[in-house]
Amino acid sequence: MRWLLLEKVHSIRRGEKAVASAKVPRAPYSSEVLFIEMMAQTGGLLVGAESNYQKDLIFAKIENATITKIPKSGTPLRIEAWSESLGADGGWLEATITCAEGLVARAKLLLIAVEGLSAEQTKSITFHEAFMDHFNVREKILPPIARGDQPS
Repeated sequence: MRWLLLEKVHSIRRGEKAVASAKVPRAPYSSEVLFIEMMAQTGGLLVGAESNYQKDLIFAKIENATITKIPKSGTPLRIEAWSESLGADGGWLEATITCAEGLVARAKLLLIAVEGLSAEQTKSITFHEAFMDHFNVREKILPPIARGDQPS
């Protein structure tokens, strides 16, 4: 099953942070599961940038997750994912979802980047062209902030 829950990708700062937005979906299943998936999808954009979106991703582990509230369906959400230790093979991500009323969810997730999942596969399944074009992903990539340039 493939869920595309993000509505807009705002920015991807390579190696540091990805920001996206969505709305609380109206779905016949648990909002908590969908919130975790939104954070993983946003984190996936950050991990994918490490390989120029050539590798596929495996959502490997949820270290911890807290859902603080479930806003009503249609509420705008901001999703942020960041990491201080991403590598070519993925890594641990912290992620949050917020709305106008405050924190909705927080999680620590492990995403792993892998080469093709089958011998016949020549392109990424995770980052297929329709996905990349729909969100204009490549246009949202920003260079990392130089350590001396960070605001205080």
